[in-house]
Amino acid sequence: MKHCPVTGLPITEKNEWSITSQKEDYTKKFTLIGQDILHIGKHSNQNIVLEHLNQADLSGFIREEQLGGKSLHIMVDCSNVSGLRYSYKREFTDLIYNWNPDLKLVVAYNIDSAIRLQLEMFRSIAPHGLPFILADTYEDAITTVVNFKSGKEPEELLRDPKTALELQIREEFLSMVARMAWLKMFDQQVYLPPEHHHAYPFFKAIEVIQNDFKAMELEYEMHNELALLECRERLSQKTTALNAQIELNKKNAQQFRDDKIALLSRLSSQDLESTRVSTANAEKSSTLKTLCELIADLDIDPRMKQKISSCCLTLVETGQKEKQLKTDLTEADSAFISRLQKRHPNLNQRELRISLLIKLDYNSRDISRLMGLSVRGIESIRYRLHRKIGIDKHRSLKTYLTNLSMDNY
Repeated sequence: MKHCPVTGLPITEKNEWSITSQKEDYTKKFTLIGQDILHIGKHSNQNIVLEHLNQADLSGFIREEQLGGKSLHIMVDCSNVSGLRYSYKREFTDLIYNWNPDLKLVVAYNIDSAIRLQLEMFRSIAPHGLPFILADTYEDAITTVVNFKSGKEPEELLRDPKTALELQIREEFLSMVARMAWLKMFDQQVYLPPEHHHAYPFFKAIEVIQNDFKAMELEYEMHNELALLECRERLSQKTTALNAQIELNKKNAQQFRDDKIALLSRLSSQDLESTRVSTANAEKSSTLKTLCELIADLDIDPRMKQKISSCCLTLVETGQKEKQLKTDLTEADSAFISRLQKRHPNLNQRELRISLLIKLDYNSRDISRLMGLSVRGIESIRYRLHRKIGIDKHRSLKTYLTNLSMDNY
């Protein structure tokens, strides 16, 4: 076991008491000198700026060593520490005011000039009865702790009466700044030295800053309150709009379901009608074929027989064309209609269908039968198609549509 080179007290060390901080690139090491002196050191190859106190590490050490019910004295080695973040200052202030163990003394040593003033500010706001001593070396620090435990007042606290006032003024100034900066205490009474004292303007400036901070805090709270009210109002509006949209979606969904049911019912009816028509056409075609066979056996004028047979065959072919047209469109037919509609969006569905029939080489008489219109009506539609498509009336509509289907335009 190691022993303190100054006091001879035993030093307890454990591997698990060395904690590496990856983010801040240093190793924190806890050691126990004697039974109640906790030594905290930080080891690094470069200067470090402390961002967090990591009080959980310290509390874990206290629990592990069962030091919670004992009076503790803490020594802090500040070697390589060149800066303290605001977060560290807040956490350290919280530690000295709210730490559960019976903390008797804090001594910091090996202090860089860059952080000395901030440590003096810690000392100025330390709770009454908790001395916060700034020492030069390890020897000075451990000697201070041992003397304090024996009841001897630390030399730093034994002030020369001639300099007592100056030290008091300095500490009052630092404590007021620290409380405002780290604890946001803007209502503390401002200590004022005599008006003729050289520090009097600085304390008056503190008083002005304190009042300004109070005004800023009030303004900040009012701004936050207005922002909160605005957010609540906007949230209420958005919630109302969202609920309205949900209700509308429900209605639309129900309407879509109703439309779907209606369309399915209509489709079923059309399927039945299509089946009926197809059956009737099949019977008609069969009857026409039988009629043609009977006509062929008749003993009548050959020219008349030929004319009657031709009429019957025409009716059979028309029926076959109707059946073919009612089947699903081919991919080429669908592409043609899509291209025609894109090129001429002013055409209606009937005109698109008639255009497809014209492209498929149906004549006006066949189209009239399929569409249930007169031949004259089909001719009128063809005339309007010339005008709507924008081609000359003497130019062939079928040629234009055929070229369009072949993507020649």
